[in-house]
Amino acid sequence: MQARYGVSRSVVRQALGDLADLGLIVRQRGRGSVVAPRPEHRRRADQAGGLRQQVEASGHHLRTEIVGLAVDEAPSAAAAALGVTDTWRLERIRRVEEEPLVFMRTWLPRELFPHLSAEDLDGGSLHDWMRARGVEPQGGPRQLQAVPADEAVATHLDLGVGVPVLLLQGVTRDQYGRGLEWFTAWHPRPDTVFDVDAHVGPRPPGAGGGEELGRVRELVQELAQLLGTRSPQA
Repeated sequence: MQARYGVSRSVVRQALGDLADLGLIVRQRGRGSVVAPRPEHRRRADQAGGLRQQVEASGHHLRTEIVGLAVDEAPSAAAAALGVTDTWRLERIRRVEEEPLVFMRTWLPRELFPHLSAEDLDGGSLHDWMRARGVEPQGGPRQLQAVPADEAVATHLDLGVGVPVLLLQGVTRDQYGRGLEWFTAWHPRPDTVFDVDAHVGPRPPGAGGGEELGRVRELVQELAQLLGTRSPQA
């Protein structure tokens, strides 16, 4: 590095020290300096909201920037989920350490939320804002897929057009089944991990059962021996 950049050893040491302070490299005795692995950002794909708590639980700070808010006609998927076409279109970029973590586009029904401004949501949670207005978000279906970034998404996430990103979209409803929001959220970082709590489905009718039948036969034989009778034919 001294030869490549034409600097003294002390300058190289200072530069490596600065990179280590920024968390970009790791310095270990006997191994030298190596590039630090990027920290994972974990999300619950089956949890509605709570991104700030999930990010801050890992020791990072989440910052929200509102880049667009306007009255707009909902697209067909949002209209079907919300049951209305008269909506707000809210666009936000959520950053971690100044890097974009997700670009979100959300539609909200104006009949439920007639008044909305960027100042209302500045630095806060959208779901907390809903709760303050007497509406309780409960959850709803989600889907996750890989898609190419279009021009708008690429611009907001500092990407090239067509770069693959993860798209999480879905609807959030209240306890009465009313649609509160329909959202699309594009995640550009390969170190974003989506956790899902999977459950094994019920046994189909007529499937399996061999182990249970065998155990029943054993119990019948044991009972017959205790009674001193011959076990029935199974």
